[in-house]
Amino acid sequence: MKFSKISIIIGTQKGGTSSLFNYLSQHPQVSKSKMKETDFFLKDGKWGKGIDYYENLYAWDLNKHLTALEASPNYTRSLNNVRKVIQRMKTVDIRYKFIYILRDPVQKIESMRKQGIYQGWYAKHLAKETPNSLPLNVIESVSYAAIVDAFTRNFSREQILLLKTDELKKDVISMTLKCKICPFLEIEPSFEFSLGKIHNSKNSYRTDTIWHYLREAKYLNPLKNIFPDSIKNNARNVLARPLMNQDQGKVPPLTDAQKDFIRAMLKDDSHRLETEYSLDISNWDLN
Repeated sequence: MKFSKISIIIGTQKGGTSSLFNYLSQHPQVSKSKMKETDFFLKDGKWGKGIDYYENLYAWDLNKHLTALEASPNYTRSLNNVRKVIQRMKTVDIRYKFIYILRDPVQKIESMRKQGIYQGWYAKHLAKETPNSLPLNVIESVSYAAIVDAFTRNFSREQILLLKTDELKKDVISMTLKCKICPFLEIEPSFEFSLGKIHNSKNSYRTDTIWHYLREAKYLNPLKNIFPDSIKNNARNVLARPLMNQDQGKVPPLTDAQKDFIRAMLKDDSHRLETEYSLDISNWDLN
C-alpha cells in the first residue's frame, strides 16, 4: 500500500456521514477518496479489481498526508455486510481507524424508510413489515453494540471511535472535531474547518425538488461561489422540499407498536452500548 493508514467512516446511514466526510476532507493531512462511498471492501466487483484500484482512488502525497479517508455506511447496513467487510479488511496490511456515528434507532429507521421507499430499495423490506413488527435485517442495521462487537473482536478497541449524531450538530461540531476526531485520527487538531455548508441534508436524495434542478444546472456553476453558505443553506431548506408529495400513501409512518418492537428488540443491545462502550444514549427514544 502506498499509504499506511486508512480512516473509514463506517456508518450509520442517515447519521451524518456525508457531513463528517466533507469536513475532514478539508484537512491538509487527509487524502480523501475520489468518491465518498468507495464500498471497496463490500462490493464484489470493486474488491475484484484489487488493491491497486483502491490505492488509485486517492491522490496520496507522502509529504503531507497522514491518513486516507473514505465513508461507506453500507459497510454496517447489516451484520452480513460487517462480517464480509471485516474478513476482507484483515487481508490488507494497513492500519485502520474506524468512526461509527450512531443515531437514535427509531429516528434512523424512520429516515431510512423514507429514503429507501423513494429510491425503491426498501420495497422488499416494506413488504415484510406488519403493523406490530419490522424485518429483522432492519433491526440489524441499528444493532449498534453487535456491530461494534464485531469490529472490536477483530481490531483493537482503540481503533474505533463512537460518536452520536448530536456531536455533529452545528453548535458543537467544531469542538467535536478538535477534541475527539482529530486526536483520534492523529491529525493536527488546530486546523480551522469551514463548517457553514449543509451536506446531504433532508430530502437531498430526491430529484423532484427545485434545489435538485438548480444544483444540476451546469450553466449556474459560475454563480455557486458568489453567495455565502448562510444564504445557500437557507435557500436549500426551502427549495429542497419535494414539488409533489410523492410519498403520500407510500411511506406509512411507523406505528406505535412498531416503535415498541424496535425498543424491545434493542433493549439488550442498547444496554450494552451504555455499560460496555460508555455511550450516553439517555436522549434516545428508547422508553
